[in-house]
Order: sequence, then C-alpha cells, then structure tokens
Amino acid sequence: MKESKTETVWETTNVTNLLRNRQSGTYYARVKVNGKQKWRGLKTKVFSVAKLKLADVEKAVRSQALMARGDTGPGQSSETTVNRFIGILQERIKNDPSLAAGTKERRETAIKALIKTWPDLPQRDARRLTRFDCQNWGVRALREGTGFIAPNVKTVRKGMSASSFNKCVDALRSVFEIARAEGAVFENPAKDLAKASLKQKRLNLPSGEQFQAIAKSVATGGARWSVDCTDLVRLLAYSGLRLREATSLQWRNFDAKKNQLTVAGTKTETSYRIVPVIAELGALFAEIRARRGPEPDSDAIVHVGGCLGALKTACQAVGVATLTHHDLRHLFATRCIESGVDIPTVSRWLGHSDGGALAMRTYGHLRQEHSQAQAAKVNFGGTNTP
Repeated sequence: MKESKTETVWETTNVTNLLRNRQSGTYYARVKVNGKQKWRGLKTKVFSVAKLKLADVEKAVRSQALMARGDTGPGQSSETTVNRFIGILQERIKNDPSLAAGTKERRETAIKALIKTWPDLPQRDARRLTRFDCQNWGVRALREGTGFIAPNVKTVRKGMSASSFNKCVDALRSVFEIARAEGAVFENPAKDLAKASLKQKRLNLPSGEQFQAIAKSVATGGARWSVDCTDLVRLLAYSGLRLREATSLQWRNFDAKKNQLTVAGTKTETSYRIVPVIAELGALFAEIRARRGPEPDSDAIVHVGGCLGALKTACQAVGVATLTHHDLRHLFATRCIESGVDIPTVSRWLGHSDGGALAMRTYGHLRQEHSQAQAAKVNFGGTNTP
C-alpha cells in the first residue's frame, strides 16, 4: 500500500499528540478539540524539549477552545477568578520562613496597592485577562496613582513612584504565575509588562571631618541619651550595619582577639555574616567598655533603638544635609571604596548576596573630589607627565 503524503511528511513519536516534520525536523503538537485537529508548532528540533512544551500547548489549545464557547471550564467560575490566586499568594508570603518580617510587609503592601489601582482585578476571570489589560493598568497606575495623600502634603501625588509601581508589577506577575501553575492560564499576561525606570539617588554625604563634627554635636546635645545616640551614630558609620543589625548587636558578637563581628541574619538564623572591625570601630568598643565597665556578653552594645532626631539637629548645626540611619551605611561603604577596598569585598561586608551588583549601582559614582583625585594618577608616560 502506497504511503500518503501526510504519512510521508509527518513522523509519529512514542508520545501521544507529538509529531515531527521530517523535512524541517521541527516538532509539532496535534491536539483534537471538539472533533477537530489543532496543530501548533513547538519551535524546537530537540525531542526532550518538545515533550516539555507539549503539555503546556495542549492545555492552552483546550483553554482557548473553552473560552471561544464562553464555557467557564470544569468547576465553578470562582476557581479562576484573580481573587483566588491573590489569596494563594498572600498565604505563601505569610507562611514563607525565608522572608523577613519587613519583606513580608512590603509585599503585602504591594498587593494592596495593586488592588487599589486596579479595583475590579480580584473579580476578573484570570483566563480572560490579556497583556493589553495589564499594560492599560500600568499606564493608569503611573499616571493616576492611588490617590494617597501623604502626611503634611496638601496635593495628591500624581501617579505612583517608580519603586512602588515596580513592586506592584512583581505582585501582579506572581499572581499570574500562580494562575499558570494552577492551569488557569497558559501564559503570564504580565510577564512583559515594563517596569518604571528608577532614578539613582545622589549620595550627599559628609566628609570625614564633617562626620566627626556631627558625632561631637550629637554627644554634646545635652539630652539624657546624647552619649548613647553618639555610640549608635558612630557604630553605624564605622560598621555599615543596618539599624536593626546594629541595635541587636551584643558583646558576645564581638571577637576582640580576631577583631571581627558576627552579625546575626535578619531573615533566618543561619543568614549571619562575619565582618572585620576597622580601627575606628575597635576604638569605639574600647571607649564604651571603659565608660561602662564590665558588662555581660548578653548585653546590647548600644542602648538606643534610633537617633534620627539627634542626627538631624547635629547635621543642621554642622551645616550639612540631614542624614538618616541608612545614610550612615552609605557613608561606611563610600569611605571603604575611597580607601581602596574593592566593591565585591565591601558588598560582602554589607551583607549583599548579589556579588556586588547592588553596590556597583549605588557606589559606582563616588564623590567628585575622589574621582578627580583618582584621575590625577592616570598617565600615559607622555612629556607632560609630572
């Protein structure tokens, strides 16, 4: 019996609905829906890859057929509403032990902002939402924002900040990823939604002499906690620790023999890091011990939880831009880099886990005077070289 043209072109495989085109070598899915065959190219010539793609294509073809008929598919329509997948995401965030409390709070806030800027999103059928729907939301969110009025601000903010918008985009993508994993949608309609460009914050940090003047001004402020506030200011600037890391630091975490600190992790008990103690920090610890006398290893090194008020007053007295706790972390990193420490090393001291990418973005452009000083060292051996 003579082979038909179709049998000659198409080669069957040992996987149902998976065929290979003999001429091109490309694999195709052949799915039967409502008595009709639907062909979809898998865009691969690799059998193992084609097998992985097949299940998703079959699901997408059948889902599209159901939508064309106006059918809600198996189960009740509530099974595919976005609200269901939002609830799953919120539950996962709440029960994820790898996330710090602050991270959980920020992600929950992003979900709330997403719903506020897209009020009917929870009631929408996830299967019927498109990339165009997501893009329209993005335009509205950036243009109109949430209508939130910040304290002491008389006008309504026009649009979301880039940072807030990007967190909402992450939340939206996560919601649809859950819908995709649950089989409600074939493709994440928010995956190509462009994020807003973040403006690089310009670091306006004091010089070494100005910082010493700030610390002295805090110490002589005359308040009950002035000296303790100075301890915290200097600790943050000399260690680069985050505020919560610094206020949680105990004497047991300081190894005087090895001259290093063990910094407890803020996410899990095992996410600690060990950082060296620079000369100024070692001198600060010696000064505190001499002032207080012997203390148990379980005692906190600093006795205040924050110093923003004292820091603001001191900055105004010295005549420099007001610093925050986190600015002191920036000051530490900047001074380290300006002193010749490479950025990957500084990144490890700061507790970054990205190999220095964030530090490079943040500290890649240091103060102009340092840049000029470094440029003066560059020469090509010409006649004008001093």
